[in-house]
Amino acid sequence: MRRPDSTDEELMALLGQGRQDGLAELVHRYQNDLFRFCLHYLKDAERAKDLAQETFIRVYTARDRFDQSRKFRPWVLCIARNLCLNELKRKKTVSMESLEEYASSAREGFGEILRSSADGPDELLQTAERRNLLLEALAELDEESREIVHLRFFERMQAREIAEIVGSTEGAVRTRLHRILRGMRAQFQDLKDQL
Repeated sequence: MRRPDSTDEELMALLGQGRQDGLAELVHRYQNDLFRFCLHYLKDAERAKDLAQETFIRVYTARDRFDQSRKFRPWVLCIARNLCLNELKRKKTVSMESLEEYASSAREGFGEILRSSADGPDELLQTAERRNLLLEALAELDEESREIVHLRFFERMQAREIAEIVGSTEGAVRTRLHRILRGMRAQFQDLKDQL
């Protein structure tokens, strides 16, 4: 039985009581998000599917240990992240995919970004140039910085949730994000001055 009105945490409580419909609803809600999240790390669709499924197995296994005072989403993403990092260590391939590849795969899955009919060739060219500059700047970031930017802007997570996932403090994540963005702004200003 679907439970679309229940919170994630309520569904975990149901699962802790042995109610399988709690897990079914969580899978329904998070299967695509977890797949995309794993794909970001692994760059392999089949392995991403496998680890998304493994994440739900871990959720089921840990159902009795879930702390009801915590939010479910950062907790499940932390599980997925740990599985992905372990997989990367196992393969000894630690590099994350470039944001250009990520953006391309996201466009393939969701279609091209819609443009306004008022956008002329000049506006489209400027948009493409800005996008390419942004992707270049993001590609130059170290892996930890790129991960924080990905979680904040692609996954739309708050600093508190990111801290929980990466094993840091909220203040450290905020400071790191501020420094990353300040550096990217300076880089963009330098490029703008050169044009």
